[in-house]
Amino acid sequence: MEASNFKFGQLQNERTIPFSYPNLWSVEKTPAYERLVIAPSANHLALLLELTKTLSEPFGILYVLVGSRAVNVEGRYQNPQPASRVEMETFLKEFQDFSEKDARHHVWIASLPDSSTLVYDNHNVIYAYGQLDGFKRVLVAEGLNQGDVRVPVPHTHNYNPMFDAEENRVLSYWDWKHFPLAKGDE
Repeated sequence: MEASNFKFGQLQNERTIPFSYPNLWSVEKTPAYERLVIAPSANHLALLLELTKTLSEPFGILYVLVGSRAVNVEGRYQNPQPASRVEMETFLKEFQDFSEKDARHHVWIASLPDSSTLVYDNHNVIYAYGQLDGFKRVLVAEGLNQGDVRVPVPHTHNYNPMFDAEENRVLSYWDWKHFPLAKGDE
C-alpha cells in the first residue's frame, strides 16, 4: 500500500505498512484526570460523531496543526464562536478523509455545557474526557471491547501531499483564533 493511502503506520520488514487497532478502549487514570483511550480499527470520524451525540451543544472546536506541508503556521486553531451541533458535524464530515488519512493534525471537540472533550489524534486514537459513562455505553453499542490500547513502537505518521489543499481549506474554514502549540501537542 502506498504512503498516500494511510495516516498511521508501523514498520515491518523495513517497510511501512498501515496500522489499525483491534477495536479496543481502556480507562486511563492519573492523579489529575481519568479518561478513556479509544482505538477503533476504522471509521474513526463516524465513531467520534456517535460519541458527540451524548454531549450537549454548543461545541468548541480546536484544530491542532502539528506539521504543515502547505507552509502554514503550526499551532492550535480555535473556532471563533461556539459551534452548534450541525456546524460541528458539518465541519467533521467536510474534512473526514483528511482527518482519517493524514497525520499532520489532531481535532478536539469540547461540549461547553458538559465540560466533556473528545480528542482525535494523529495516532488514530480518540481520547474522551468528562462524561465517561455515556461514552462507554456508545463504545459497547458500537462493538468495541475493553482492553489494553498500545500505540506501536516504532510507528510512522504520513503527511500526504494529496491533502495539502485540504490543510489550506481547514485553515480558511473559520476565522480561527491562533495559539502556539502546547507541550504534548506533537
